[in-house]
Amino acid sequence: MIEGKNDPSKNLEKASQALKQAKRRVANEKKKQNEKKRKAENRHKYIMGGIIVKYFPDCYRYDEGELNRILSVALQTRECQQIISKIKSESRETTPPQSTLPNAENESKGDTE
Repeated sequence: MIEGKNDPSKNLEKASQALKQAKRRVANEKKKQNEKKRKAENRHKYIMGGIIVKYFPDCYRYDEGELNRILSVALQTRECQQIISKIKSESRETTPPQSTLPNAENESKGDTE
């Protein structure tokens, strides 16, 4: 009769352990997705920085505030706005709109690791 009373507590303990494990798996998966997203964002930042250096080698002479001023004015010029519009229209014609940075959630669905 005592064993019969212990069975529910054993089942409760097992269920509690399973819940803890599931929570850890969810936390680990979220951590992996955040890591993938962070890596993609960092890679994108690195590439963008390389482009700035390539076309504006003097960029190292300026601090962040000065570069912000330079780029904001440069991007507002008529010529720059025209090329941005042209690139956007070409992009829409050739491919459906997509984010530049991959979505970590979508990546993990196809991941079997």
